[in-house]
Amino acid sequence: MFSNATLFLARRYLRAKRSFVSVITIISILGVTVGVTAMIVISSVMKGFEGEFRKTLIGSEPHMLLHPLGKKPAQAKTAAEVAARVQTQPDVLAASAYIGGTMYAERDGMQSGMDVIALPEDGAKFYMGKIARHRLEGELTLRHGGLVCADVIAGQLDAHPGDKISVYASTNVTSAVQRFRVASDEQDEKKRHAAYKEIKLHAREIIVQGSLRAETAGLYGYTTLETAQQIFGLGDQVSGVLIELKQPGEVKDVKKRLEAAGIIPAGWSASLWTDAGDARLAAMNNERVMMTIVILIIFVVAAFSVMNTTITVTTQKRREIGVLTALGSRQGQIIGIFVSQAAFVGTLGTVGGLVLSGLVLRFRDDIRMAIAVLSGGNADTSSDMFLATIPAQIEPWFVVATSVGAIVLCLLAALPPAWLAARVDPAVALRD
Repeated sequence: MFSNATLFLARRYLRAKRSFVSVITIISILGVTVGVTAMIVISSVMKGFEGEFRKTLIGSEPHMLLHPLGKKPAQAKTAAEVAARVQTQPDVLAASAYIGGTMYAERDGMQSGMDVIALPEDGAKFYMGKIARHRLEGELTLRHGGLVCADVIAGQLDAHPGDKISVYASTNVTSAVQRFRVASDEQDEKKRHAAYKEIKLHAREIIVQGSLRAETAGLYGYTTLETAQQIFGLGDQVSGVLIELKQPGEVKDVKKRLEAAGIIPAGWSASLWTDAGDARLAAMNNERVMMTIVILIIFVVAAFSVMNTTITVTTQKRREIGVLTALGSRQGQIIGIFVSQAAFVGTLGTVGGLVLSGLVLRFRDDIRMAIAVLSGGNADTSSDMFLATIPAQIEPWFVVATSVGAIVLCLLAALPPAWLAARVDPAVALRD
């Protein structure tokens, strides 16, 4: 029976008219609402950015590369045997020999460098299909004597699909520089000029087939295995085996299984897409954690507001508390009145935060555009731009944890003043 009275008094104190209590109660509810909204929105957006970045890495980087230690060339026959064994694994989507290296390109006096991934013509479809969504110009079907490169590199060379460019391996440049230094140290002028004439880069002409968006596909160039062998002077050798997985997120586990099965040859090692991506993803996760800590400060402020409301109510209702105590109310029942009030504040604020965060996330791009227009910024949301829209990934467990945490924090904030109010001497309270 008294539990109903407890709830009745709690609601009565909340709805107090012409009282400062009603004002600070509204402020407390708004504080909880803002805290819940900020926590859910920021966490969802940060998680969305992390997901998009992970998707970009998986969609542009080879999932796994097997190669001899020191990245020395491997015999094509050995690589083919390794690829065949890898292909039998249930986790593997495709496996093929590859060549990786760095080369320089030149066209009409303009130069640029790029990392190259070369695949056999008949085995490149699976990989080129993966990066097809990054295509800007031309085609992605690799042909002998052709090159698909990033739009940034094509722009530096002022090259478009169908244009010819001259390419040469980075090792040729290193060798030319060394020979130039030796020639420069030659004292005999005739021998020096003869040495200069012997310095050549052995450039090869290839045709630009297409271009990819560098923001999402990286600064890679793609060509056929045969073309790369001629550019890098590898003969029939290759760099190793390129592997694409069905579940890229499990690449570390797949590596362990390949090692346990003896599929990775002795003297070979594996490079994973996470080798470069883990540090970036960890940095983004740390940023999200720090943002969460900052937002927790809003929760603390809201909790102090709830505590302030409870203190104000217990001070104003001191006589009523004395009457209730004199009539035989237990301390737990008195505490229940003010804890119930805090529960109302926490619940209303949490529900308001859930609704508001849902609206903000639903119209986040419209809000961004409005802010951009009002601030005189760029409101362009062209699909050609990387992250043209604000990504968001809502985690149900985090929403539940935030909601429960907000209500629990409000209850904990109300306990100290409620406990002090319940311990008041009824005679003193009635006399004041």
